[in-house]
Amino acid sequence: MKMHSLWFIAIAAALCGCAEEAPITYQEPLTSPGGVFSTLPPAVQNSVRAEAGSAEIVSVSKDNSGGSAIYQFQFRNSDVYPPLYVASDGSVLTSNLTVAVGASEDTIAASTGSEVSGVRMDDLPPNVVLTIRHQAPTAEVDAISRLTSNGDVFYNVSFKDPVHHAKLLIRDNGKLVQ
Repeated sequence: MKMHSLWFIAIAAALCGCAEEAPITYQEPLTSPGGVFSTLPPAVQNSVRAEAGSAEIVSVSKDNSGGSAIYQFQFRNSDVYPPLYVASDGSVLTSNLTVAVGASEDTIAASTGSEVSGVRMDDLPPNVVLTIRHQAPTAEVDAISRLTSNGDVFYNVSFKDPVHHAKLLIRDNGKLVQ
């Protein structure tokens, strides 16, 4: 009887080892709402924190159809936190996209590019935004210009306080040139 049980266990173990799992394929990049949130313009992040605090974000979507970016946030507890609409300048919008709370006038971490420069902070690639935030986290951006040289794209960023924050030249992949 003992020998019979051992053979049964050996055969079962061999069969389990031969089973193959189907490979898992992903159709979209693996991202989290927190990862997406960290790439948003600082004014948008500040408005969401002010309105929802530490409420868990389930999804973030961006709509550019009206000319400027509008971000929609969905929260885990939708009964307490209905969808939140925020313009790229940080203005909180109603569900019909009219301004409910205007954008803040704070200068700390206000990293919005000037309209005259032609490039705004929310027009930049996420890696460029992260480099600016890393190099000058509390500086106010004065102007951003897009430069091309031999097919390469660069962003020249100047700050309103040039004494404490030097200009930055950043490749479109986020690598600092100077």
